[in-house]
Amino acid sequence: MMRSRNFQIFNIIFKERYREPTLELVIPTMLVSNIFISAFYERGYFELLGIVLSFIPIISVSETLAFALALRNIIFVTGDHVTRGSIISFLTMPIKREELFFFIYTSDIIFPLVFWIITTEIYLILSGIEIPTLLILTYIAGYFFVENFILFLTLIFKSSGISTLVSFFSIGIIFLFGGILNYYDILYHNYSGTYYTSFANPYVLWIENALGKNFISQIEVGLTIDIIIGIILLIISYIKFKVLEL
Repeated sequence: MMRSRNFQIFNIIFKERYREPTLELVIPTMLVSNIFISAFYERGYFELLGIVLSFIPIISVSETLAFALALRNIIFVTGDHVTRGSIISFLTMPIKREELFFFIYTSDIIFPLVFWIITTEIYLILSGIEIPTLLILTYIAGYFFVENFILFLTLIFKSSGISTLVSFFSIGIIFLFGGILNYYDILYHNYSGTYYTSFANPYVLWIENALGKNFISQIEVGLTIDIIIGIILLIISYIKFKVLEL
């Protein structure tokens, strides 16, 4: 009986975020947009560089779509409920807050990533293109870091408008200056410095790695930092949600 009730609540949360025709548009678009992987892959003799370029967010339509879908869920669905106070209708449901947070987090953040992983893997299998596992993990780690950061801001500010502005500004600054610092360290051969800045924008290191230099260890350190920060932000968001007052 309890499982049936929890499933009904989860179904309500899921359908609110993915009502028709959301999935009908998102999943085919993610799958078809992966054609850019082949387009970059076949550019001359720079296969690895082409693959890296095709996996850079903004250039990659499917990655950008997954990120945007999660952002919409967090800020304009969950965040909107928090802003207007309508989240109370979920908090008063016969379910623990821990379970409610898990349902919301799964629908808001986990599902868009799962859609991206499935569509990307299907395309790679059909096309026969091999992608370094670490490159896929680079996006996954960055995705969790960014989306958990957005969730944290949404629960802190309780305003969709402010959360959107602060999120875009902060993420843009981190990504832009992270790339600049990585490029500066590489330009002046300060390779040890890239260990500290790799978490902010590892794609600069991926490009240099594709051009012949070895930055795998720096990339791995950067991903570890992203994951640790993401987990910390998730824990804080969970605690904030448990004591959420309206």
